[in-house]
Amino acid sequence: MTIRIGFATLLALLLVAPVALVAQSGSPAQPPVWRPAPETVPDDSSADAPEPQPAAPASPSGDAPPATAPLIERARYATFQFSQKLPNFICQEYVSRFAQRGQDKRPLDIVSAEVVYHDGEESYRNVKVGGRPTNKGMMEIEGSRSTGEFATVLTNLFSTNTNAQFRAGGRSVISGSIAQVYDFRVAQKNSHWEVKAEDQSTRPAYSGRMWVDPATARVLRIEMEAVDLPPDFPLDRIETAVDYAYTTIAGNSSLLPVHAESLGCQRDSPDCSHNIIDFRNYHQFKVDVKIK
Repeated sequence: MTIRIGFATLLALLLVAPVALVAQSGSPAQPPVWRPAPETVPDDSSADAPEPQPAAPASPSGDAPPATAPLIERARYATFQFSQKLPNFICQEYVSRFAQRGQDKRPLDIVSAEVVYHDGEESYRNVKVGGRPTNKGMMEIEGSRSTGEFATVLTNLFSTNTNAQFRAGGRSVISGSIAQVYDFRVAQKNSHWEVKAEDQSTRPAYSGRMWVDPATARVLRIEMEAVDLPPDFPLDRIETAVDYAYTTIAGNSSLLPVHAESLGCQRDSPDCSHNIIDFRNYHQFKVDVKIK
């Protein structure tokens, strides 16, 4: 995927899954203030013992794991089932773009677009910047731009090719449910998270945390942070987070992204670029076919 930069002296950053972000050099910025951490509740499970790593295939087949299987195994299966059965839909995406340095926060603009998810592929239409229509695609507009990946980040994390290491923590209340929290880490050699800045590209190691609903084995929130970025890479801090909620599409309930944030900070600088993304008004996408 190619990024084209329209402003002078821009620092381009592309986060492939779940969101993409372009950071402007020279724009005052600082790390965003994240949503309040979910409330932690007591947990009787051992937080020191790693979750058993199931020998699951890269994609599920056959029957679902039994209810007594480790939660990570059930979450892996549920994620791949979700990615295979995700319905065709359309939703509205709003990207609020900010620049900050210290306590000074400066809003840049809002980018909006219709996201069409059809047969496993995403496309964007009716892109607007600051409320004004543009004939450019989402990844062609100048400045910060973001694209949502609705399944890739989780399927990559749970793929056995990624070999993510999970460690069970406590439990937290999130989205009205008591979720099991897991810390995870992915080695650089197994990373599928591609990051592009200016003319450089890397797939860094990353660590993070996710919240899993024990009743449904579905991920309710995920946070990711790049680890050990190359010393000559233009950015030294890259973070992303996604919140999921149940959404009804054509009478069926699906757990889909409703909010996301991305952060990219220039190396040895307080300047960062911060995108806040909201997904709204999910509904079924239908293709009208007319036969003459």
